Amino acid sequence: MPEPKKPAAASAPKPTAPLRTEHASILTRLHSLAERIEKLHESATLDQMSLAREVLEFVAKNVSPHARAEEYTLYPAADWAAGEGSKLTETVRYEHQIVAKRCQALEKEISAGAPAGRLMHHCYSILSLVTAHFQVTEQVLLPYLDKAFDTARFEKEVLTPLRVERSVKR
Repeated sequence: MPEPKKPAAASAPKPTAPLRTEHASILTRLHSLAERIEKLHESATLDQMSLAREVLEFVAKNVSPHARAEEYTLYPAADWAAGEGSKLTETVRYEHQIVAKRCQALEKEISAGAPAGRLMHHCYSILSLVTAHFQVTEQVLLPYLDKAFDTARFEKEVLTPLRVERSVKR
């Protein structure tokens, strides 16, 4: 008796695989930065401020462009994939605003010469929010996109515009 055939989709990579890989890369760098923040209190004051600024720079160079691109292309696609009237992306859109507000708060703390504990609190807050945001995106949004798109269509309609939008300097 011949073996039953496996469905092709089971072995094929998910349409969102490139985005998941990008998320993993950003999270690897984020976790490396978080490990350095663990020792912030052991550093001299100027080094503490410098390390806290690295968190702001990380967000500005890696997270903010990614967030803008998500709002431009990924979230409309996810809302479409979830069905008419979907509010699937409301929370993740709001998370972008929370990260921005936390970055503003960290900037104020740095400017005020805040003690190490305050800086660590704000840094961990920002890095934790970004980590949680990526988890929600991967576990809640991307499955809708994997069901609604094949790889070629996802590349053309979502990933390519996302990359273009991310590269725009603002």
